[in-house]
Amino acid sequence: MTVFHRITEGKLGAGDGCVIQDEVSQEFLDRIPGGLFRYRAEGEGIIDYVSFDVLEMMGCADYDQFRAVTDNTFMGMVHPDDRERVAREITEQISHGSTDVVDYRLNRPDGEELWVRDKGRYVVDADGTAWFYVALIDITELLQYARRLEQANQRVELLSVLSRDVIFDIQCQEQTGELFGDFEGRFGRPAKSSDFIVRKRCDKDCNVDLAVHDDRIYREMVDSGDFIDLEITMPDAQGDPVWCRYQSFVVFNEDGCPVRHVGRLLDTHEMMMREVMLRRQAELDGLTGLLNRDAAMTRIDAALAADESSVPCSLFLIDVDDFKQVNDGFGHPEGDRVLQEIAKFLQKTVRRDDLVVRLGGDEFAIFAEGLGPGPALDGVLGRLSGGIYAKGGRPADMPAELKPSITVGAVACTRHPVTFDELYQMADEALYVAKRAGKGRFALRNLD
Repeated sequence: MTVFHRITEGKLGAGDGCVIQDEVSQEFLDRIPGGLFRYRAEGEGIIDYVSFDVLEMMGCADYDQFRAVTDNTFMGMVHPDDRERVAREITEQISHGSTDVVDYRLNRPDGEELWVRDKGRYVVDADGTAWFYVALIDITELLQYARRLEQANQRVELLSVLSRDVIFDIQCQEQTGELFGDFEGRFGRPAKSSDFIVRKRCDKDCNVDLAVHDDRIYREMVDSGDFIDLEITMPDAQGDPVWCRYQSFVVFNEDGCPVRHVGRLLDTHEMMMREVMLRRQAELDGLTGLLNRDAAMTRIDAALAADESSVPCSLFLIDVDDFKQVNDGFGHPEGDRVLQEIAKFLQKTVRRDDLVVRLGGDEFAIFAEGLGPGPALDGVLGRLSGGIYAKGGRPADMPAELKPSITVGAVACTRHPVTFDELYQMADEALYVAKRAGKGRFALRNLD
């Protein structure tokens, strides 16, 4: 008989202090939250009492279904994959006392995963029969939350390892803090409170007790795993590229199958845009905005080295006629404007992918990949030597006496391989011939 000690007027028992023992109703026990059951400690662990909450946890409509699923034994309630561990843990705990606490999955007939916490007490009755009295609590949501919390902590640790960032969380009033990341590995010394409090917001001493998380296990995982770290672009809503740094790490199980993929996208767009702008500025001539000599040489050499087919190319060397007289007669500001006007003219005359370069001073060059001997090349030379204002566009404030013109020496190449020096030498020879013939002229050589 299950016995309940009744409380009367706030005290145990009646007014004379005696304890009144009543049999507890099934209705009362079934209304207590959580499951209750009892099973024999010896033998197969036969269950002789079970509350309705246990049936609900097991997913059984009635006791007959429960008995069919569990064979009316305690181990029949436990998921087959957990039985060996549960038996071992109960035996170990009971060897040191009369209570045990174990977590396991229930052996539900619908296969749903439901975790419970089993709190049992080992009791030997007066007749020598040993029992386990057990209270059962559903901890599925609790374990799911614990797993999410553990994964969140692992995520912080992994991301701090991937990026070599140091993350800190300080509780000001408690004077405690948590430190994620390899601070000592990055700075070569242990962390101090002053490293993270660069400006105080109160008068309290900032002597923080820092708890440093050991991330060595995650560093080892990263070192041995599949790690990717690169700059990429991703399209925004309008399809425009947005720069970000992609970092990811894949964790594999012992069979080589990926089980977790942790990563992040760092916003590096503004940084990359500044870097691109600075790189472009370093490649461009400050006065005309054309490619400078070093940047052009790098691109031309790369194009010539990569082109192993029979694709032709052409190199034009352009010299401003009588540029010294322009500077001497009209002043250097006007000379600078002439150079800018010629740069605009060259860019309008050639194709979009052709390289237009300011070599220095009043010398320019054009490298046209894919342009070889023929009408197209003749047309470009004709437009170049026809005068920079042949189609209008002369600035209204430019002195009428100032009539800038250019002379062009060109080489058309169909020979492979070829070097820039070879092209330059032939184009320079052609430029010398054109200048001897007069202003606003061109000369062409073929390299085949």
